[in-house]
Amino acid sequence: MKVSAKRATSSAATGAPTNMEILERVRATIRERQLLPSSGGIVIVGYSGGADSTALLHLLTRLQAELNIQVHAAHLHHGMRAEADADVAVCQRVCAALGVPLHVERANVPALAHQHKLSLEEAGRNARYAFFERLTHQLNAAAVALAHTRDDQIETILINLLRGTGPRGLMGMPYKRDFIIRPLLDVPREQTHRYCAEQELPTVFDITNLDPHQLRRRVRAELVPTLQAIAPAFDRHLLRLATIIEAEEAWWEAQVRSALCQVRHRTPDGEHVTRAAFAELPLALQRRLLREWLREHLGTLNLPPFEVIEGIRQAAQTGERTSWQLSANLRLTTSPEALKLHSATPEPAPYAYPVSPGTPVLIPEAGAWLEVRPLEGVSPSILTPHTPDEALLDADAVQGQLVVRNGRKGERFQPLGMPAPKKLSDIFTDRKVPRTERWRLPLLCDETGILWIPTYTIAERAKITPATTRMLHARLYRNDAEP
Repeated sequence: MKVSAKRATSSAATGAPTNMEILERVRATIRERQLLPSSGGIVIVGYSGGADSTALLHLLTRLQAELNIQVHAAHLHHGMRAEADADVAVCQRVCAALGVPLHVERANVPALAHQHKLSLEEAGRNARYAFFERLTHQLNAAAVALAHTRDDQIETILINLLRGTGPRGLMGMPYKRDFIIRPLLDVPREQTHRYCAEQELPTVFDITNLDPHQLRRRVRAELVPTLQAIAPAFDRHLLRLATIIEAEEAWWEAQVRSALCQVRHRTPDGEHVTRAAFAELPLALQRRLLREWLREHLGTLNLPPFEVIEGIRQAAQTGERTSWQLSANLRLTTSPEALKLHSATPEPAPYAYPVSPGTPVLIPEAGAWLEVRPLEGVSPSILTPHTPDEALLDADAVQGQLVVRNGRKGERFQPLGMPAPKKLSDIFTDRKVPRTERWRLPLLCDETGILWIPTYTIAERAKITPATTRMLHARLYRNDAEP
């Protein structure tokens, strides 16, 4: 932890915005975006102790009487760093000085990441939002204010572009969604740091923010400066695009809901969309309607990637009979008559699809897609899979045609580090593969047998060794992954 509380050079001398100008900007954002109800109420600030959240906490306390709000602070101890206890002490000291109630909760984020097979970043985010939601209900709060800045918004849009987004991702983070508000989205990060220094507010710094493996860190340190050097006004242009798309997405939302009401039907045995009516819709509306329909059942974070949505749409357009497993308990089928959702999960039928390196393969039965890419001339020592659904394999270990398929009962497999093969069913039990997933899970295989069980293990025969000269990088994109 690094704590700072230095007084900055005066705003008049540097030409930077004054404290009053920053306060006015936050005040204007809250009013123009209608982030808070006119009746006011309790507002919880997500407070890490960093400069952004410290500035937001202090600014909102200055607006308490005007906005008729009572500010509380919420700090989640992630259980990841030795300095985290010292961070809590700094937060306690600031809140005591401001007269703000502080709510602290501890979470074991590494354990949560392991349990749910998530990255540390995603597990931490889920833990924070769950904490905020519980506290909101407990206090009957009007909102939770998060300290995302203008810079965070730019980075988020760029990250969405890199991951492969649709129009909605170009909006970036919303100023308000459900109980979450972001009053600092019009404030540059540099101003929050300057504000804390001028107000002599102690702040903490999370050293994990410097992790070079974090995509956001690389975007901030490498991509943004490069874009600024090429086009100094790129940030204004990007945010202007986000503003335009925000308005257009609001219009689209009304159109999609209206169209969905016309083609969707609910019956005692389930819910379906009439195929003939769906096929007559414009292409853009088909894609959006499918996403909205599935969003109601899967939630935003578990929506299928574009490739799966497009596969469903094309099957519906032609009337082809297909089956798509979208989650452990939701399946979608297409037929000449309708697109149907089914809550039952029958025993999966055998499936198999040939894999050509460099060409993504859709796997409808798993609601996922697989991509295998050849890697040559790269040292194995510098490569590490970033998610459990990635693997590096020795390309020379592959025998014949690559295939992605589900497991066969009675099949045997030798996992990495084991001296002999075991029954696949026993490996599923040992590795705690959920029963609902075991015989639907896509396996990367060759003509000899299994090479990789995504999330769990690769084959001993396919491991990378110092003698490896050619490698394959395999990645499985599930419904809840971000390709």
